[in-house]
Amino acid sequence: MRNFRVTLNGKNFLLDLNGEPMKFGFHATRYVKAETPEEASKIAIIRIHQHRILQESVMYEGVDRPIIDVLEIKEVNSLKFMLKKSESGLEFYSEDEN
Repeated sequence: MRNFRVTLNGKNFLLDLNGEPMKFGFHATRYVKAETPEEASKIAIIRIHQHRILQESVMYEGVDRPIIDVLEIKEVNSLKFMLKKSESGLEFYSEDEN
């Protein structure tokens, strides 16, 4: 298995974080073990979908579905992987123009 750092960007997530639904995007980095970069991408996206905030707070508006893009996949050495492998949170930003 190889070690990868996967940088992701989520867009169009309708979240009710403070009583009023708003659209948010987020940035996240995941460190994963995988055979290939493609497999690392899939694992990172699955882990993002399993994040507690997204599981509990995302609302859907029919056709306007959320999107998760992989911005970068980089193989990292074992030491960096061990130091950084804990799951980081999500850095949210508002997509609403209020």
